[in-house]
Amino acid sequence: MGTAAEGPATGPGSFERLSEMAVTSELLASSEDLSEILHRLADRAREVTGAEYAAISTFDEEGVLTRFIYSGISDEQARRLGDPPRGRGLLGHLATCDRPIRLDDLRASPHFTGWPPGHPDMTRFLGVPIRAGGRAIGSLYMARGADRPPFTAEDEVAAAVLSLQAAVSVSYALARERRGRIFLLEERERIAHDLHDGTIQALYALGLECDAMANREDYPPEAREALANAVSRINEIIADIRSYITMLEAATPVEQPELTRDLGFVIRQLVPGSIATVVNISAAALQELTTRESEDLLYIAREALSNAVRHGAPTKIAVDLRQTDDATVLTIQDNGVGFDEATTRKGLGTVTMRTRAERLGAELTIIPIPGMGTTVRVTIPRHRDDEEDV
Repeated sequence: MGTAAEGPATGPGSFERLSEMAVTSELLASSEDLSEILHRLADRAREVTGAEYAAISTFDEEGVLTRFIYSGISDEQARRLGDPPRGRGLLGHLATCDRPIRLDDLRASPHFTGWPPGHPDMTRFLGVPIRAGGRAIGSLYMARGADRPPFTAEDEVAAAVLSLQAAVSVSYALARERRGRIFLLEERERIAHDLHDGTIQALYALGLECDAMANREDYPPEAREALANAVSRINEIIADIRSYITMLEAATPVEQPELTRDLGFVIRQLVPGSIATVVNISAAALQELTTRESEDLLYIAREALSNAVRHGAPTKIAVDLRQTDDATVLTIQDNGVGFDEATTRKGLGTVTMRTRAERLGAELTIIPIPGMGTTVRVTIPRHRDDEEDV
């Protein structure tokens, strides 16, 4: 007589995994912001596998790494590491897999390409792809030092279960952000159309009327001069609005904002090849930015770059995003002609930059030096540490 087939495991390990899943579900359900969800998943990966370090990445539809959020690395270590990973080597290989990778020593992997200076020891490795819609939308990475035991099969199961939960939450958040971006782009097109067909045309008609009156010989000289000045001012406003329309109509990527990618996109759009550009973006700074902060910083950078190219005549522009102990700081600096702040009027773009900075609770500083260039700096107070202490 044959033995009965065993049913699903119902031992303590299974109940523990169910409990862990419930905790994860509660953590993920309480947030709709993609950045916050990724932070929570990275922290959770450390907890459920007992890892010293963990990270989570997302990929676009072409398999390019778009976000990399880590857990367990100090701010000081992150600043030393500099730029975030590009998704090559072992991390890139994992994105092509449909099963976890568990290594006692990741340095023995043929896909390992080395660490940058200052990188902490991460000998033990466990990587799990996050798959949805038939492709990898991200990956979970967990690591321990050589002095810690290797990851076990049980750790792999815990990470695999977490990746399934991550697939649901991340794919939903990505889709929601994409819909929001599409709506935003459509709204920008509508505003640009209204500005062009309504506001500019009305200002142009007003300018023609003022110009005609400024040339009437029966008007006193002071009135004619005032009207001529009004025409010049109207033309400046029209130029400002046209520049703003150009920025609204710029083909911003529909995917979720990611400063490393999008800043490069904006630079290619706005900065001629004859102007040298230097871009430095630290992983520590990217780590804490929310979606809204990334979008507003991108707009401010776009406006600052546009102003530098149109008015500054620079030969070099530097873009720097870094983290200090108490702030995330974006700096755009050029070596152009600068301007005299006392005699230069504030344009529409400058006003909008200040509005966006205020919305972020940030400080916008514009430092023009005639003959030497202009520096635009946005300082956003750090907030994650404060929230975690609550």
